[in-house]
Amino acid sequence: MKTRFILRLALLASLLSPLAPSLAQSPDEPRSSALTYRFTRQSGQTNTSFEMNANKIYVPVLVNKTGPYWFMLDTGSWSDAVDTETAKSLGIAVKDPFEAHGAGEKPITGAIGSNVSLEFAGIELLQPEIDVEPVNAAISAAEGRRVDGLLGYDFFSRFVVQIDYAHRQVQVLEPAAFHYTGTGESIPLKVIRGNIFIATYLTMPNGRRVPGSFLVDTGWRSALTLTAPFVTSQKLGMMAPKMVDATTGVGIGGPTVDTVARIPSLKLGRYTIENFVANFSHAKAGVLSQSDFAGIIGAEILRRFTVTFDYPHQRMILEPNPMSATPYEFDMSGLFITAEAGSFAVFTVRDVIKDSPAMQAGIRGGDVIAAIDGRPASSFTLEQIRQLFKESEGQEHSLSVRRDNRVLAVKFRLHRII
Repeated sequence: MKTRFILRLALLASLLSPLAPSLAQSPDEPRSSALTYRFTRQSGQTNTSFEMNANKIYVPVLVNKTGPYWFMLDTGSWSDAVDTETAKSLGIAVKDPFEAHGAGEKPITGAIGSNVSLEFAGIELLQPEIDVEPVNAAISAAEGRRVDGLLGYDFFSRFVVQIDYAHRQVQVLEPAAFHYTGTGESIPLKVIRGNIFIATYLTMPNGRRVPGSFLVDTGWRSALTLTAPFVTSQKLGMMAPKMVDATTGVGIGGPTVDTVARIPSLKLGRYTIENFVANFSHAKAGVLSQSDFAGIIGAEILRRFTVTFDYPHQRMILEPNPMSATPYEFDMSGLFITAEAGSFAVFTVRDVIKDSPAMQAGIRGGDVIAAIDGRPASSFTLEQIRQLFKESEGQEHSLSVRRDNRVLAVKFRLHRII
């Protein structure tokens, strides 16, 4: 059985995304050369709306003319992929099982599907081979919605893809039809085995500039996550004045536990990202334990721009949108919550940050949230709950939680943990 290191992450409160292959260890190159495509509507370009959940982009896709199914647009995935359950329901034949690693520390088992057609926004992608992986089982509880597949390098490498986060629109163009005349910042990309990297630097609280190579990942919810070897080699672990340890996500391979702190700035071309929340990984296995890149720039930063990914010309173009001035915030309750698969309407506390408002109120890991501010919890989505506890510092919330066949009433007042 082959082993692949895939940056398949889908971070949560840092949140998850499918991630990337090890730069040094992946035995395989992307299979994009075998993929063919055709525009089924207007030739050369198309656009469509998308749904955004946990900062990640979901689009409806027909698989073998059936669906639609919900796929994540994911620059952190070195290939397109169909969920294992979805492939089975469609009768897609699989072969050549492999072991894959992602954000978590445990491997998963995937396989290769044959002769799959994906139709998205007036484009049909014809793939003789495609990865089939248990994406939905791995991350849907943390996403609070079903995940049927990923559009990764196989898709992005063919086109110029412009993501307008503010209006939730994605435009796809053939490279020959794209001629940029705007005033945005063009940042060089380095494409390595299906993942895209930029060279830039952080400014730490003591004023030291720390350079590195950073993967750019639309499927990573958080602003920035630094790999464990980078944190150690650059001696970053004690550089922030305020730090907390927290479960920040659940990815392919399990949960991620990081130290969370604020960093003064990150340069993206002529733009400076200021006073943002970053995660310092503790990983001892999986992608975030790799030493060949510094970290992941995620969608908490990207969503503040209209982003054009131009893989054929190895560049990314950023244009600030109205969200660019929005402050960077972290959860103010101290809760890391997941949703029960299926209905995604049962919400369980997976972890509680030490000395946070939720811990001080007596909430424990394993508690099930029954009601929030007098409303049944089932009337919320997981994303709505997360946003509720991430804004309005000083706001008091009352919760009913189920624990050992008891229902407990608790209250806490939000305050900034970071």
